[in-house]
Amino acid sequence: MERKKPRINKPTCDNITIISIIMELLATVLLILSADTAVAEDWPTYMHDNLRSGTTTEQLELPMQQIWIHRSVRTPRPAWVETPATQDLGHGAYPTFDHKSRVLFDRVFNVVVSGYSLYFGSSNSDKVTCLNARTGDELWKFFTGGPVRFVPTVYNGRIYFGSDDGYVYCLNSARGSLRWRTKANSGNELLFANGQLASVSPVRTSVLVEDDVAYWSTGVFPKLGRWLCAGNANTGALIWKKSPSRVAQGYLLSLGQNLYVPAGKTWPVLYKMSDGSYQNDFSETRQGGCYALIIPDENNVVFGPCYSKDGCFLTVHNTGGSIGTVNGNFLIVKNAYSYYSTDTQLFKVKRSTWQILWSVSSPYHDSLILAGDILFAGGDGEVAAFSIGTGEKLWTGAVVGRAHGLVAANGYLYVSTDQGNIHAFTYNIFDLNHNGVVDMPDLMKFSSKWLNCTNPNNSDCEKYIE
Repeated sequence: MERKKPRINKPTCDNITIISIIMELLATVLLILSADTAVAEDWPTYMHDNLRSGTTTEQLELPMQQIWIHRSVRTPRPAWVETPATQDLGHGAYPTFDHKSRVLFDRVFNVVVSGYSLYFGSSNSDKVTCLNARTGDELWKFFTGGPVRFVPTVYNGRIYFGSDDGYVYCLNSARGSLRWRTKANSGNELLFANGQLASVSPVRTSVLVEDDVAYWSTGVFPKLGRWLCAGNANTGALIWKKSPSRVAQGYLLSLGQNLYVPAGKTWPVLYKMSDGSYQNDFSETRQGGCYALIIPDENNVVFGPCYSKDGCFLTVHNTGGSIGTVNGNFLIVKNAYSYYSTDTQLFKVKRSTWQILWSVSSPYHDSLILAGDILFAGGDGEVAAFSIGTGEKLWTGAVVGRAHGLVAANGYLYVSTDQGNIHAFTYNIFDLNHNGVVDMPDLMKFSSKWLNCTNPNNSDCEKYIE
């Protein structure tokens, strides 16, 4: 009797997928054990934190390559599109010079990143979208009744944001399901704005979340209702609601028990977080602008862009009044040093003396962040990396449009442009000597990505190999 040959099952796609996952996990473990410890950090709110510092300990590896790009069908539709004034009549009728818009918050689809998820709102499609931060694939989207002009805030597994429909929303960050929504204005009146219907009390600030309390402001017309609000971050129940001294527009900031509220083209106002009571404003110079950051060790707030006969600058204030200016567009403060960009240069200065340590030519004046020991600056059609030690340009990457938004998180650089695009860059994973030496970490990275690309169920190989 002829003995049957034993049947040999060919590995299925599922088998290969499981094997690939196991091998990738092993490669990851070996990578962790063999490589220098790298810090991976989220970017959960605009400019990283409630100080709007634009700094992170995340150390990105160079050189980087574009891994994916998300192209929105509709480009951003800013709330304010008027041409900036050519003269400053309120300050002595200075002659024509390069004024800049003071209302800067919605020129691009800014992003935040938590783990493997990336979130952004749309001022043109009335929605919030969640993407896979590593592949750019859409995970979910949530529609509101109006433009979402400010990037959401991620907090304890939820995201918080406001809309021109007058509501503030809280969603489950993983699924995009609604947990609660609330609005301060009890009416339902609408008006025609920016080519579509919107609430008479739109939410024109970010939602700042701290210690399980959410803060926001709504309304731009004094006679139609404007409110500064605090609500329970878990339920949405209002804790207090106050009428602000000025119309709030911009990303809210906080330090200690103080809530700093930008007011669009005019100066910021300071309120107490516990009850919304007015504390102070920064009207001494009669300057304004919705760009702002806090320098915590000096208890100073920096805002702008402001104007003078010499051009644009940022003004530095504390509760006692104006204490100085910075002749630039964006400012980064870290430890003993400050970094700032003008239209043509990038500077490093010593904070204690304001001695200029280096300055380099730089056309990248649309955005600025600090990740580890690398400055990233955005410009027209390109983003660049600079050494904080010497100012040397280390790397450039091409983008489509002006790079007004930058985020560094979990090994990636994300760039938002005024064309509605979001570009994702990371280190060149198949450059085996990216640090000058072919070593075990390089081989582990290569092995991990090679398994992904040889997996028959993975159609994303082209995202990793150019």
